[in-house]
Amino acid sequence: MGSQVWCSMSDLSAESLADPFAATPGDESHLPPAPWTLHGEALIGFKLVPEDLARRLIPPDARIFRVWPGRTVAMLYLSEYRQSPVGEYRELIFAPALVRRKGRIGFWIAHILVDKHRSLLAGRAIWSLPKQAASIQWNDGCVRLSGPQVKLQVVATRPRAMVRLPFAGAAMSMLGPAESWFPVRGAAGIGLARARVEVADEIGLSALGFGGVSTFIFCRHMRVTIQRPTMLSSGASNHEPDPHRPPDCSRS
Repeated sequence: MGSQVWCSMSDLSAESLADPFAATPGDESHLPPAPWTLHGEALIGFKLVPEDLARRLIPPDARIFRVWPGRTVAMLYLSEYRQSPVGEYRELIFAPALVRRKGRIGFWIAHILVDKHRSLLAGRAIWSLPKQAASIQWNDGCVRLSGPQVKLQVVATRPRAMVRLPFAGAAMSMLGPAESWFPVRGAAGIGLARARVEVADEIGLSALGFGGVSTFIFCRHMRVTIQRPTMLSSGASNHEPDPHRPPDCSRS
């Protein structure tokens, strides 16, 4: 692998990491509607995890989608978006399992942390994402995060070779009574990176093995589109129905 960029773990807990939402909140009106197209880079880690461990981190009525007997896939996604409908921001997504729910399959987003207020507002209002505020620093393969119930540092190598590939997936989330499913599509220069992860958390990252040294997918020059959500349950959320989507008769 390529050269490594190291940063100090002591910086992670420094009080100098200011709350990015301590300032006056942004305007909750005029949020850009979905779909959103974002540009930036990301580090993505996947773990094959025991079903019984993942079960504790998802809704009790969600069915785990097994990719191997007794096992599902968990995902840790870290990104820095340099262009988005609400400007530059950084994000952590933790999905402890693939789930099948109400006729849909996708990663269950249990926790999502962002460092910009308008991204938080839009994530909650449009996709029913349980976004919370965090301090996140991103510096060429070194990510430091301090947020509710989690402190994290990831230091990754830079891949020697990368190839541009398309990707597609889907995710589900819930905020209060509102629950949504939405597809994600994009393309990026993709390579494999060795990453050292130091984490202290109460959300399940450590329990599912996201710690120590492991292989991550490094995405550069990424362009990703987050599609409009399909609502799986109603709630006080300002989603617009998609008039071009046929009814889903498979929902329970």
